[in-house]
Amino acid sequence: MLTGRTPNDKAQNFIQILIISITVIVVAVPEGLPLAVTLALAFATKRMTKQNLLVRVLGSCETMANATVVCTDKTGTLTQNVMTVVAGSLGVRGKFVRHLAVNAARSNANEVEGLKERGDDFSFDQDSMNEVAPPALQHLLNEAICINSTAFEDKDADGNVEFVGSKTETALLRFAKEQGWADYKHTRETAKIVQMIPFSSELKAMGVVVKINEKKHRLYIKGASEIVTGNCRKHVVVSQNGGSVGGGRDDPIETADFDEYTSQNIQKTIIFYANQSLRTLALAYRDFEVWPPRGAEDSPVDEVPYNLIAQDMTLIAVTGIEDPLRPGVREAVEKCQGAGVAVKMCTGDNVLTARSIAYQCGMYMPGGIIMEGPVFRKVSCLSW
Repeated sequence: MLTGRTPNDKAQNFIQILIISITVIVVAVPEGLPLAVTLALAFATKRMTKQNLLVRVLGSCETMANATVVCTDKTGTLTQNVMTVVAGSLGVRGKFVRHLAVNAARSNANEVEGLKERGDDFSFDQDSMNEVAPPALQHLLNEAICINSTAFEDKDADGNVEFVGSKTETALLRFAKEQGWADYKHTRETAKIVQMIPFSSELKAMGVVVKINEKKHRLYIKGASEIVTGNCRKHVVVSQNGGSVGGGRDDPIETADFDEYTSQNIQKTIIFYANQSLRTLALAYRDFEVWPPRGAEDSPVDEVPYNLIAQDMTLIAVTGIEDPLRPGVREAVEKCQGAGVAVKMCTGDNVLTARSIAYQCGMYMPGGIIMEGPVFRKVSCLSW
C-alpha cells in the first residue's frame, strides 16, 4: 500500500507498475506463444478426428477459420460411392421414392403432361414397399432380382459383408435385402434354372428361364428400360394398400394390358428418371405353358432363341439407380452457407449427374452456374 503521498503521486506510481507488468508480459509471451499455438491446434485436430475428419497439416485448422469457399469432390465425399435404387415405378401406377419426405421431386405421380386428369398414380416411400406390393408380387420381384443375377455377397478386407458384382446388380440385390425379402442365395438355390441368357450389348438385357412346376416355365428379363418395356404387352397392377390386404405368395398376380395412357405414362416416367441422371432398369416376366415354346420345338431346352421368347411380356417394375448422398450432407452444406461459406462441387462425372447431386445438396439453385472443365480453363481470373 502506498501512503504519505498525494493522489497524483499514487496514480503515477500505479501507471508505472502497470507499464512494467505489461512489459514483462510482452517479453515473456513470445517465448511460449509457438508452443501454445501448437497445442491449441493439436487439440483442435483431436476434436476434428472425433468427427471423422482427418487433418494432415495442423495449420489448416487455423486457415479454415478464414475460409470463404470450400471445394469438394462428389463421389465418395458427398455421396456414398454405392449404387442404390432411389426411385422407381412398381407396375405403372405406383411411384416409389427413397426417403420420399425429402425427395418428393423424384416422383412424377399424376404429373404426366396431358394425362393428369386420370389421377390414378400414387407415390409411396420405398420403405413402404411391402405395404403396397402384395406377397405374391413381392415374391415375383424378389425372384426377378435374385435369380436373374450373377452378383453375390462376400467379405471385404475389413470383414464387412458386401455385394460383389455389377454395380446395377448389386444395387438391386441390396434393394431386395432392404425390403426383408427371402435371402438371394436361398432363392437361387431353390430355383430350377432351365436356361441362362447372359447380358450382351446387342440385347441390352439378360434373362433366365426357371421351371415353376410340371406345367409352367417362367422367363425373367432385366435390361434397358426402353428396350424391355417396348417388348411388354401387360403390366402388374398395384394399389396403395395392396400389401396390407394379405394373401400368399402363390396367389395370382393382377395384370392389365398396356393402353395408350399406360404406355405414355411409363415412357415419360423413364425419361423423367433419365433427366435426373438415374440409371434405369426394367424387370419383366413371361409364363410359358410348354417348354420349349411353340415355334422353338427343335431348339435345345437351354438354347431357345432370345427373340422368340422376349416378347409379349409383363412389366414388373422400372428402377432408377444412383449413388445417393451421405447422411448429413444437406445439413452440413446449409450450415456452411449460413456461416457465409460457399460450397462448390468439383467432379469429373457427367454434368447432368453433377447437377442432380448439387441440387439435392442445396448447392445448386435456379440461376446458378454449372461450368465444365474446357469452359473453366478458358475463363480469365480478371473476369471474376
